[in-house]
Amino acid sequence: MTSLELYVHTGTVKSPEENFVTTPADYTLVDLVNDYLIWTGVDDTVKDGMTTEPSETQLINASPIIDPAVEVIVPVCLLMDYSGIGVDCLKEVKGMGTDHVRYAFLFHFDGATATEPQLEAWDDDTMLTIVNKVLGGSDVTPIENPEDSMVNAVCTTTDPDPGEDWGAPLAGDGATYVVKLNQGDGAITEIGGKDLYANIKIKIPTNFANPAIETFSLCVRYTFIS
Repeated sequence: MTSLELYVHTGTVKSPEENFVTTPADYTLVDLVNDYLIWTGVDDTVKDGMTTEPSETQLINASPIIDPAVEVIVPVCLLMDYSGIGVDCLKEVKGMGTDHVRYAFLFHFDGATATEPQLEAWDDDTMLTIVNKVLGGSDVTPIENPEDSMVNAVCTTTDPDPGEDWGAPLAGDGATYVVKLNQGDGAITEIGGKDLYANIKIKIPTNFANPAIETFSLCVRYTFIS
């Protein structure tokens, strides 16, 4: 059975040029059961190197401020690494957000797949709805508008530079609002597997009227060869 591991680039280089093969020490393995990602503003407390899990109050205080005049790209993504509690449990994902770099998020497959892995975003791990505001929806009267998702992503597996204004809306399981992680080249055919890369950011539009703290699930869908 082909399995997937998620790593994030947490090395000291702001714009990573090296991949997992050349500098594996710059990557942190994400525990898919316990760990999670935090997109947040620049803050003196909720930051790289924090030794305890941030409270809800701390997260509220660290939230980016909505600007009515310009869109806001959430400037920081942190991995909450439960294995580092008491030492270093918040680790900044380097190269995420406004940077147009290649190796921020790594999807490591240890074998071939029957379909091309694709990145999706859902309200939760049931993968049924996209009514969260961050995914373009409304939780007042459930509406799904994936084209308005603030979560933007781009595949960088073979593309050396995604460009200055990279990313497309990510929400749900439609053919349009997912990101093919093998650059659209189909299933992984290498028996020994393959490393696939992407970058992800959250872009808050101008005049957005509904500040919120929300959780959502990033999912990778693929079928494997038994």
